[in-house]
Order: sequence, then C-alpha cells, then structure tokens
Amino acid sequence: MGKCEISSSSLQLCLSEETHGWTLLDRRTDGRLLITDSQALMTPVIDGQRAKVHFEPGRQSEDGVTLNGNVEGIGKLVLEIFARAEDAIDIRCSLTPEHHVQLNALELFPEGTAVVMDDVINFRNRTHTSKTWPELLLGGRGCSTTTYSNDWQFAPHPSMLMLRKMDSILFAGCMDLPCGAFGMELAAAEHRLSHWRIQYGAHPHGLPLAAGQTFASPAIRIFLRRCSDIYQILDEFAAMLVQLGRIPDPAGKTRLPWWCEPVYCTWTDQNFAAEVTPPADLREQAMQGNNGPAQRILTESFVRHAAETILREKLPLRTILIDDGWQVARGQWEPESTRFPDFRGLVDDLHAMGFKVVVWWNWAEVEAAAQVDPAHLMAHGKLNHHGCRVRDYSMPRVQEEYFRPLFRKMFSSDAGCYDLDGVKTDFLADKVHPELPPFDPSWRGEENYFRKMTELFYREMKSHKPDAVHIGCAGHFWLAEHIDINRTYDIWLNQLEHETRAKMLKHTSPGVPVVYDLCNFMDGLDVYFDSAERMNAPVHIGNVLYLRDDPFAPPRPAGVSYYELLRKRLGRFALDAIRR
Repeated sequence: MGKCEISSSSLQLCLSEETHGWTLLDRRTDGRLLITDSQALMTPVIDGQRAKVHFEPGRQSEDGVTLNGNVEGIGKLVLEIFARAEDAIDIRCSLTPEHHVQLNALELFPEGTAVVMDDVINFRNRTHTSKTWPELLLGGRGCSTTTYSNDWQFAPHPSMLMLRKMDSILFAGCMDLPCGAFGMELAAAEHRLSHWRIQYGAHPHGLPLAAGQTFASPAIRIFLRRCSDIYQILDEFAAMLVQLGRIPDPAGKTRLPWWCEPVYCTWTDQNFAAEVTPPADLREQAMQGNNGPAQRILTESFVRHAAETILREKLPLRTILIDDGWQVARGQWEPESTRFPDFRGLVDDLHAMGFKVVVWWNWAEVEAAAQVDPAHLMAHGKLNHHGCRVRDYSMPRVQEEYFRPLFRKMFSSDAGCYDLDGVKTDFLADKVHPELPPFDPSWRGEENYFRKMTELFYREMKSHKPDAVHIGCAGHFWLAEHIDINRTYDIWLNQLEHETRAKMLKHTSPGVPVVYDLCNFMDGLDVYFDSAERMNAPVHIGNVLYLRDDPFAPPRPAGVSYYELLRKRLGRFALDAIRR
C-alpha cells in the first residue's frame, strides 16, 4: 500500500512505512497526539486474550483506507478508517469468527500507545464538589477511568472521552449506540496507554459470537477542536448525530409548560418528619431499601397535609411528586395499603385541588420484600452486584403479563386505575451487568438496555396519558428523546454542584430542560436559587412542612418567613414556564 494518510481539516492519521504503526497529528501545529508502533487499531479481545491480527496491504481511496486482516486462530477482521466532511475521522471494524467465540473488548489503540496530551475529561459526576469530572492525568502515575456506571452516579453515560492538550480537545466517541457493550475504558501512565477500549464483558461473560456471524463495531468518531469550552464540543457532536439521523432533532419535540414549573417532592419532608438524614452516597441510599423511617412516614394524610399547606400559603407549586415509600416494595409497584388505602381517591382529590401527581419509580431492581413471579426474573433470579433480583423487561411475557398491565393501572383514568401524571426515575446506576444476560440478546449492554427500556416505558405511559411527564436523571444523547426533563440528582451541601451537573445534562441530552433537584438545608438556599436563575432551570422543592438549617441541626416546622421566600423565589420560575 505504501504510505497511507487519512486527513480531515484538523487531523491526520498516518501509517508509517518504516514501523507500520500509526501517528495521529494535529495539522495546525504538526504536533503528534497519539503514536503507536503497531498497525492494529480496533484489536479484539477474544475469550480473555488479546487477539493477534495480521493485515494485508490495504485498499486506499480518496478519503480513507480499508485493511483486511487475519485474526490468528479466530477469523477475519476488516478495519475501515475514513475522513468525514464534519472535519472528523471515523474508525470502525467488523469481525467474522470461524467458530463460536466471546468478544470481551475492542482495543481502540494498542497497549503502549504514546499519548502526547495532558489529561482526560470523563463525566464521572461527583458529590461534595462542584467539579463534574475528576482530574485524570495522563502523565506520572496516570489514571484509570470508565464510562460504565459502576460509580453510582448518572446512568448510563455515553461511550465517549475527551483528551486535552493546552487549548486543544481531542474527542473520541461512539457514533452508533454501542449495543452489547458496557462502557469505554481508558488507563494510562507516563503518557502511555495501558488500554483504551470498549468493554463487552470480562471473560467468561463476553458478547457471544457464533461461527460465521459478522460483528460490526460502532464507528468511533475522532475530531480535534481548539476550544476552551468543552460543552461546545458536546453540542457539535450532538449536531453530528442529528444530521446523520442517529438521534432525532430535539427541536421537533413539543414540551408542555407544566413540565418545567417548580415541583413539590415529598422526599425532604419525609426525612425531616422522620428525623433522619439520608446518606449522601447514592449507593448507600439505594441499599437501605424501601422500609426505612422516611418511607414509612409517607402516608395519604402526609401528602394531603403538604397539599393543603401549599394551597393555604399560595405557593406556586402545582405538581406533587410522591417519592419513595408509596409502594409496597421496590419492584412491587402497588400502593402500600395500610398507608395508602385509597390511592385513586387521593389522586382524584389532588387533581380536584389543581395538582398534577407524579410518583417515584425504579424499574431496575427487585428488593427481597417484593413478591415477584420467578419466571419474570433475569438469569433465573441470579442476584446482581448489589444482592438484588432484576426483572427482565426484554422478555415478551414480562412486557405482556406484568409491565403493560402495570402502566395501564398507573396512568389510565379507567376505574380501578390510578390516573397518575408521570414518573420520576431514580437509582438506576450500575444495574445492567455482563454476568446477567437478558432473555433477548438484542437488549444486551448498559446503554442499549437503558435505551430500549426507557423507550418501552415512555411510549406505554404516553399511550395512556399523552401529557404525562418522565422526570429522568441521565445525560445521554440516545435517551434524550424519551426524557421530558432531567434532574440534577441528590446534592449534599455544595449547591453549585447543581450548576455544573445542569451543564453536563444539558449538553449530553440535547433539548431536554434541566431541573435543579432538592436543596435540603436552609444553608445555601439563596445560592441555590441564584444559580437556578442563572441557568434558567426550574427547581424541585422537597420541603414545605419542615426545615433544617444544616445537616447537624434538628428539624423544625416551616414558618411565615420561609413561605414568603418560596413565594418570591418560585414565582419567577412558574411565570417563565408559562411563557415557554
């Protein structure tokens, strides 16, 4: 093939005639960004071993190259590298094994690749700091990071990473939803890669490939921009996805004003009334289960008391979100009968008072107390990483026997149904694991399972109530279509965490408005409202009954000055929503 160069306006990928390795260059400076002495990009890891690939001379065209390779002992690999009109380079591969194998990973660049860049940007959201991503250095001892949700923050994360070099950002992300995969992983030290790969499940829990079955990887889009604002990079990537039809244009979706109004959520009042403080760590919160004091205190009379307070104090809140505890157990989604003896009657009364009614819902886990048909469980009831059973929504029988009847009961206005107005999804991180294969293999993978499940429940909810709202908490290009509003998730003390989380969500879920989640304590409340106004984000208020000054102060009843503050600060958001 001789010398091979694939060039966009800002990047050049060159195959060295001398070493048969690749070098990625910044065309504006001629500076090297990635340097490898191996020809093998997109190398598969098969049955726990990195494959050995031998390439034939490639076929070069005007805008790219195709390399045909033999994967030693496995089969054929085709590597395609093409320049795109969007000033980008796409890399993808296809693998056809000669016998049954398991794909564990795709190594985007070989081990030992030199990285002449400074650090890595990965949206691993964190608590107790306003910094949305940690410091991930490529030099010195380096870093290790993944887009998989095992850190219990937002889920799922898009498979993408950004590398910085002074004022330049190199973006690398999947142009196609990576079906079957469990995130993008990168580890480096002393400016050399240990690995940069798409993870499909460690051996022996990889992606099964049958003999003669061709596996096609997602296209990895790489582009370089000289830009100090990473959010512009994300907006450009989103525009590429829209232009190529990978995701719908967010401008085409109608959003209703009430979705973007302030909301009263019962959660903070539940905790204050029970005189408990929920853990700041989301994993620890989720592991507490459904039967804590904050859940047990949630009753029909508790909700009515909050609604009557809102009306009496003329607070501009016309959506009530009944949070965790209304249900029998997580996974058994029916009202707890001793605390909600007439759930439809409560909803009807709240509607008559002028409120919309939304409930907390977690589709992912089934706790021990929940009564579930064993035939509906994933992997015959095998427990997930957190000791919980998982209902397998990929099963047609689960959809027909359980899910569709459940959502009809929740959202239909027919007799015997609840006539609800929406759901808030929560506690979804680190739930889709390679060790728990779904019944339908086409659902495999974290991002893929989330995409299919979110679309399933969203369309079913809308079929019964077209104006029902899904309040989500995911920054993901492929989920944005089925999220009506995104919340910034639990914050402890630093109220500016809301602002940086809001930016992350806005630029990874294009078109989806962002709402500030609860501000639990009076300390920082003004900072919270000022930040929300800067971001033009509505807020969720978690307390109209009780107050706490800080995490170490006892609860006390809310009073006149607090209601005056809410009327003043919430009125602007309610008016803005109407104007939308």
